[in-house]
This record gives sequence, structure tokens and C-alpha cells, in this order.
Amino acid sequence: MKYLNSLFIVIGIYLSVQLIGLYVGTNLIEGIESGEIPSVIENPESMKSSLQIFLYVLVMTGVLLLLIKFGFDLVIQVLMVLVVFCGASITFFTLTEYGFIPAICLIILCFWKKGNVILKDITLIFAIAGIGAMLGSSLAVAPAMVLLIALSIYDIIAVFGTKHMVTLAEEGKGRFPFMFTVSIPGVGLELGTGDLAIPLMFSVSVLRDHSIYNAIIVAGGGLLGITALFIYIMGNRKNKVLPALPPIAAGLLFGLYMSFLIF
Repeated sequence: MKYLNSLFIVIGIYLSVQLIGLYVGTNLIEGIESGEIPSVIENPESMKSSLQIFLYVLVMTGVLLLLIKFGFDLVIQVLMVLVVFCGASITFFTLTEYGFIPAICLIILCFWKKGNVILKDITLIFAIAGIGAMLGSSLAVAPAMVLLIALSIYDIIAVFGTKHMVTLAEEGKGRFPFMFTVSIPGVGLELGTGDLAIPLMFSVSVLRDHSIYNAIIVAGGGLLGITALFIYIMGNRKNKVLPALPPIAAGLLFGLYMSFLIF
């Protein structure tokens, strides 16, 4: 029972990203189809698009590790601010034509109230909702699925094989706001932004090619995956880094299968 509050926080973060992201995705898809908004991916149906994004993730991870290794904290913080600003602006532009204003306000609040976990998590939710929705609205389901599976495999290798994701998590803890923090008695639980941005990308790609009902069921499958991960962590109660994306991805794919059976 004492872990229920933490479970509700994890579920709340996941659902907030998915629900806000699907709303943003709906508006972006309409804008792309009408020609008002340019697609960030030239060939949404091409498998090469998923490969390009995968290589981009690898390169950016490598650059981030090098910057951390050589102590370029200021450069990382500037990059993080730019990413958060762009993501949050995309989200808020679906609500107002001056979307950059609330995005800037959130960033200023984060610096003003540095160390406030709730404020940091809220800011990341809005940023990830925009980034994940933008990718998903510009990518068809097939390449999005390939990217989801490829990144899940990469997540396993990066945690248990090369362990560079462990290094990234440990070195970045408390220094850079790219992790969601959930307070659990006796256990450290942090979710990387990619663990939520990639599932949202997949849900929005399903919305793009099928319907909101399919997308909601897919998102629900991901919720089962992240809940299973939480239960496993609570059963082991060890402070160790685990790849979060694979169980979430498994849930998303199960949700996609179920959505096709229902609709």
C-alpha cells in the first residue's frame, strides 16, 4: 500500500504525456494534411526515416556522453533548454498563437525554483508531449514500429551491455533535467525522457494512420507495460538501472494488436 502513491505518480506522468501528446498530435496531423504545418520527416512511409532517427539518437547520445565526460555542463544545459523550449512551444502553440510565452515562463520557473521536482516533471511533460507528437504526426505506423523495436533493443544493450546508459543516468542525476524523478521509499526510480517520448511517438503515428480509438488502446497497452515495470521494481527493491522502454514497447505492440481486433 505504501507504494501506491508512487505508482499513481508514474501512471499520472505517463497518462499526462500521452493525453496531452495525442491532443497536440491531432492538431499537428490536421495542420500537416492541410499544408499549414511542414512535416519534420520527408518520407513518412519510408523505413529509411526510422533509420535516420535511430542514427540521430545514437549520435546525440554519444555527443552527450562526451560533453559530460569533459565537463561541458553549461553546453548541456543550453542544449536542454533549447530542446525543452522547442517541445513545450509545440505543445502550447496548439492552445495559443503565442505558445513560446508559456514555454519561456516554464523554463524561467524551473531556474527560479531549481530543485523543485514537481515543476521539473511538469515542464518535461509539456516538452515531451510536443516532441513526441511532432515525430509521430510525421511518421507512419510501420517505420514508427521499427524505430520503437530498434530503440528497445538499443535500450537493453545500452543498460546491460555497454552500460553507457547507466553512466548517463548516474552522471546526469541532479545535474541535468532529462529524467523524471519519482520518490519511492528505499528505491530510486527515474524515467528517461525517451522512455515516454518514443511511446507517445508511436501512439500518435497510430492516430495518424488509423483512429483516435486505436491510439487510445495502444496508449493503454503502454500503460500496462510501465505498470508491470513498476511492480517488478517494487518486487526487487534494488537501486539499479533497468531499461524501461522494452516493457512499455511490448505493451504498446500488444495494444496495437488488440486495437486491430476491436476496430
